Amino acid sequence: MKIFTTLCCAALALGSALYAQSSPDHMTVHFDQPVLVGETKLPAGDCEIRVMRGASDTTILVLRSENGRTIAALASHMNDDDATPNDNASIILNRRGDDLQLSKVLFSDHSGYQLNNAE
Repeated sequence: MKIFTTLCCAALALGSALYAQSSPDHMTVHFDQPVLVGETKLPAGDCEIRVMRGASDTTILVLRSENGRTIAALASHMNDDDATPNDNASIILNRRGDDLQLSKVLFSDHSGYQLNNAE
């Protein structure tokens, strides 16, 4: 019984360590004007962007504005060649009529994500 308890504790500790290491990537950006994410408009101001990875290859970018509005957008992982060439995190916006639309999110670790509904 003592061995079984020790194995269970070891498995729990290992699982907790793996879970703790899989925290999502995140950044905070400031938009000077409202930005479209899909068809939803985020207001101007600070916005936190988090990358949430599912069990499959699904990646969701969760954007939360400083007023509390939250949007989840499906995204595709970009190749390292398509991501940022330097060590700075950045975002890419496209012009859509009179609006700006979020297209890509690039992290300083050279990972990048393109929103699936961006034109």
